[in-house]
Amino acid sequence: MLLRQSVRAVRPTFLTSSLPFTSILTTTHHIKKRPRSANMSDCQLPNKRAQYEPKPIVYGMAKNGTPMRIQLDDKEASICELLRQVSDFVAAERPDLPRIESRIAGGWVRDKLLGKDCHDLDIAVNDMMGYEFAQYVNKCLEKNGYPTRNIAKIDSNPAKSKHLETATTKLFNIEVDFANLRTEVYEEDSRIPSAIAFGTPTEDAYRRDTTINSLFYNINTCQVEDFTGKGLSDLEQGLIRTPLEPFETFKDDPLRVLRCVRFASRFNFELVPEIVDAVKNETIRRALDEKISKERIGNELEKMVTGPLPLKAIEMIHDLGLYHIIFTTHAKIVSGTVQDSSIAVRAVGVVQWLAGHLMEALRPSSKEEMRLLNMASYFLPFSDIITEQKGRHIVGVQDVLRDSIKAPRSDMTCLGHLFSEYPSFKAAVDSNMQNTISRQELGMLIRGSKELWTATLKLALVVDLLKANDTIDWRQPYNVAPDQNIHFICEKYNALITQTMQYGISDCYKWKPMLDGKKIAQILGIKPGPSMGDLLQQTMKWQLANPEGTQEECSNMIKAYWEAGQNSS
Repeated sequence: MLLRQSVRAVRPTFLTSSLPFTSILTTTHHIKKRPRSANMSDCQLPNKRAQYEPKPIVYGMAKNGTPMRIQLDDKEASICELLRQVSDFVAAERPDLPRIESRIAGGWVRDKLLGKDCHDLDIAVNDMMGYEFAQYVNKCLEKNGYPTRNIAKIDSNPAKSKHLETATTKLFNIEVDFANLRTEVYEEDSRIPSAIAFGTPTEDAYRRDTTINSLFYNINTCQVEDFTGKGLSDLEQGLIRTPLEPFETFKDDPLRVLRCVRFASRFNFELVPEIVDAVKNETIRRALDEKISKERIGNELEKMVTGPLPLKAIEMIHDLGLYHIIFTTHAKIVSGTVQDSSIAVRAVGVVQWLAGHLMEALRPSSKEEMRLLNMASYFLPFSDIITEQKGRHIVGVQDVLRDSIKAPRSDMTCLGHLFSEYPSFKAAVDSNMQNTISRQELGMLIRGSKELWTATLKLALVVDLLKANDTIDWRQPYNVAPDQNIHFICEKYNALITQTMQYGISDCYKWKPMLDGKKIAQILGIKPGPSMGDLLQQTMKWQLANPEGTQEECSNMIKAYWEAGQNSS
């Protein structure tokens, strides 16, 4: 469906600039042509078309209540005018070719219609490779006295799911990618297309993952194009739909199952019933398990975890029966059992509830801490298992992270620590309610977790809250009415954090021992060796227990500790 504006086409006005010639394309919003004998800063690109005041058409009302229209900012308007002139330039240079039209594709169009910002442009051109068109952009700039732009050519690499050659550059400080419209053919047992060819806008639209991502903004006609006939209406109704039949779409590229889940959670949309039915098909489930690299699954999962609605994402994964297809391990489980995936859903709900808690100390303290807690919640069904790796027993979550999503080593280390240490923090919380925990004990616990100590403590809180009341529907975190037990649990965790503040040790993991290894060696008259680690630890313990202590007092303690050890041996 082609939607034409009922008003005159928008042609942006270009204003003059006093910026130096070399900075125009990187800093200004306006394009200028350089007269051959004039000062370079007075140059201005020719604008043969009449200028009109923009009057964007409203294509409907999005589910979020935003009027759906395309409103270009100054930089975007300048880029569009430049690309229109490039099309004219190509037509003059290559009369043997069909008229080249450039379209802004995919996410930019969707986000603009939803009233959201988008900071990069994907330009699709017909009957020409993206790199060749980008070269014509430079030729057009050069002809009109502009500095040319650096163009990076990114070759296709099917093995890494990069199926199309693209060219990338920067215009007006905006990242711009150029690619050709295409159509794809897939083989039965692979998500890598066996053939890619120039396609029509309709073919290109139908090969995309969802209808809301299949919309184009035609730069030459200044109109939104909805070739599937469903993109705009799905934005209005808040639906995720595939342009083609979901079964065929997912069979060709099973990763699109997860992309549908991600976009639904990102925009709080719903999957159409046809997608739900297709995902439950055993052929699709097997393809998702066998045809997709774990890295690609990990990339999608990361975007769900850090997106606006991580709870909706994991809830959909659970409801679609995908959890134990995505999350798995090949390691030998030596103890513990894998729990039901509903635990993950409820845990993320608890994290969302804590994010709005009246006790500020219990809220995730940063975006990264929120990410870690959501990620830990996603993997919580594996919290009890211990696996064997090269003869060593380790926290099973680390193996699941590796086998399921090829998680980066940093995530494996951080999340492995959270799962191995949160029981110690739970014990400290409970102990503190019996008898106030000592400064030394609490300080050493914090030092053991370093900057992860608050995240580890809050994971312990999440687990405690999950066990407190099975009747609470944590899927609706903003409707939870905490009972007395929930209040008590939150109070005791808040008490430990308060104790930390009173002791002044919240950052004690950054502290250095009052006596370093060299000083201790001098005091004891020994050479540094394996025993130095224990001596440094004793120094820090004493330092935490004696906040007013001096170096001399610490030295005396170390001497006494060393002598006692020597005598006992």
